[in-house]
Amino acid sequence: MSMLSKLKNNSFLRGLCFLTRSIGNHFVVCKKKFAQYADNVVVIPPLCIGNYKNVYLGEKVCIGANAYISALNARFICKGNCAIAENLTVHTGNHARVVGIFVNDITESTKPKGLDEDVIVEEDVWIGCNVTLLSGVTIGRGSTVAAGAVVAKTMPPYCICGGIPAKFIKFYWTIDQILEHEAKLYSEEERYTREQLEEIFVKSEPCLFRP
Repeated sequence: MSMLSKLKNNSFLRGLCFLTRSIGNHFVVCKKKFAQYADNVVVIPPLCIGNYKNVYLGEKVCIGANAYISALNARFICKGNCAIAENLTVHTGNHARVVGIFVNDITESTKPKGLDEDVIVEEDVWIGCNVTLLSGVTIGRGSTVAAGAVVAKTMPPYCICGGIPAKFIKFYWTIDQILEHEAKLYSEEERYTREQLEEIFVKSEPCLFRP
């Protein structure tokens, strides 16, 4: 009997090979699995990802250890120049209740449609440790998410947000500072205009603009 045949017939050795391969996948990042893994990306293992093909990492993205990204039916998109601390959790899906079915018996085929939505992290974002991003949220360009936050709604650009659930706290800079910052980093077509920023500020901090 050949060595290969002995291996196939030995359940202990087969299990050991499977365990070794699983550990290897857990502690080594395989770039080819991702939908996008751009230049100068750093992902520190261990990590757990549900459906690599829905995970897009732009240039100069850094993700700390112990990230958990569940992107089964919608995408996790992290654009360039982002820094994410350890223990990130991302859920692009939502749980649902279905009449006549126990919650742990609900499958992808039986749950209501439209519950899975992309999670998007725009450019130049800093995310602290132990942050959770839930289905459908966008973290605006240049924002900072405080450690321990659970983000359940979209946050505007250049803001600081935090808490459970996460809330807008304040803008990091003034409009003039944001314009100066973007002029040094982005082309004219990519930059926010003063009018766009004023509209964003009014929506997020209306009290500052009341007469």
